Amino acid sequence: MAGSIDDNHDFTLAILGGGSASEALIRELDNGSQRIVVFEPNLMGGECPFVACIPSKAMLHDRAVGREWPDAVRRRDDLVSHLDDGAHAEASRDRGATIVRARAELTAPGVVRAAGTTYHVDHIVVATGAESDIPEIDGLDADHARVWTSDDALTNSDQLSSMIVIGGGVIGSELAFIYSGFGTEVKTLESMSRRAPDLHPRVSELVEQTLGDAGVGVVNDADVERVELRDDGVTVRLGDGSAHDADVLLVAVGRTPRWHGIGLENLGLDPDDITVDPRGRLVSDRDHDVWFMGDAAGQDQYTHVANHHAAVVADHLSGSATRRYDDVVVPACMFTEPPMIVVGPTWADLDGDDDVVWAEIELDTARSATDRLGPGFLAVAARRSTEHVIAAHGIGARFDELTHALVVAIDGEVPIRRLARSLQPFPTVGEILGEAFTELERRLSS
Repeated sequence: MAGSIDDNHDFTLAILGGGSASEALIRELDNGSQRIVVFEPNLMGGECPFVACIPSKAMLHDRAVGREWPDAVRRRDDLVSHLDDGAHAEASRDRGATIVRARAELTAPGVVRAAGTTYHVDHIVVATGAESDIPEIDGLDADHARVWTSDDALTNSDQLSSMIVIGGGVIGSELAFIYSGFGTEVKTLESMSRRAPDLHPRVSELVEQTLGDAGVGVVNDADVERVELRDDGVTVRLGDGSAHDADVLLVAVGRTPRWHGIGLENLGLDPDDITVDPRGRLVSDRDHDVWFMGDAAGQDQYTHVANHHAAVVADHLSGSATRRYDDVVVPACMFTEPPMIVVGPTWADLDGDDDVVWAEIELDTARSATDRLGPGFLAVAARRSTEHVIAAHGIGARFDELTHALVVAIDGEVPIRRLARSLQPFPTVGEILGEAFTELERRLSS
């Protein structure tokens, strides 16, 4: 902790959690208008630089270039500085924040208690992140050494012979792709009938093909009835009578905001029933000045979304108070090879809406042929009533870099007729955008 803090020391702003959203908020408020105290019992910087985005992308890269497992682990650990968060803490201190290395509890409106000290504040921001969900399955013990979360998978140094993944979402798929690429026999169990069920069906089809081509076993409609844990491995039994054995079981079925254990009950709130408004502020019949951001807001759990939340909260704490969490389109990627992208609403959100028109394009550009990039697909949606693009779903080589243009098209509300006349350089994968926009214009005029 920086300096000595006495009881009843006043701060204008307390942030519970020192992750990406917290760091971004401190940067946004780096003008002396707030006296900030941050409570973080674990790693400053949060999960992204240590057990999520950075180590996973390092391992994906090393898988792609053919590095051996021990070399990939060494490079991964070098990038995350062996879980040393000193640089993150120092950066926040340099901007005037006080760092308290302890778990904090809300004890009354505007009052926070940590490590025996009471802090009186004007504003409270909850940025405690999220934690891996552990489903209620007979025999499943989250504390067993053979049961992993994504944190374990991205700090592990031992090369595995086999792994079972429960969950076929972004985290489970990326980790299955990584481990399979380093020689681990991986099987993924998904309870739904298809992967990425909220995206365009063709995208789901190619996600499954991508995993299969990488050597990952893909099991859909998997009804996990029982898990049997041993010192030397794990067996997963399904409702169809089949049994699957592996060294470890990775549970990747989702993540829940950390609302428990921070004293929300002391404010008369139910941690199982928290509602956050579009400004990031707690919705309550009491006059609480409490904000939620990042994964703790219970919305899209991405670092770039956390940073956006911080900008919105900062705007309300010291700016024009006009920003909203939903004032931008949200892009997301799954970084398998090829990567999957989604920008804007899901297929489920738009399915059945008569005002929505889709253009569906298979990847067949000159660059995809010269570089042997394999199959790809892009679906782009627009509204007839506005003739503006509203969503895009796709999977294909280098598609992650296409999201920037799609974000600008959607957030900028650029008319389809203008987009269809724009140029993409030849020969690039981005030429598929021109095809998609031209097809959308045709469909809107028909």
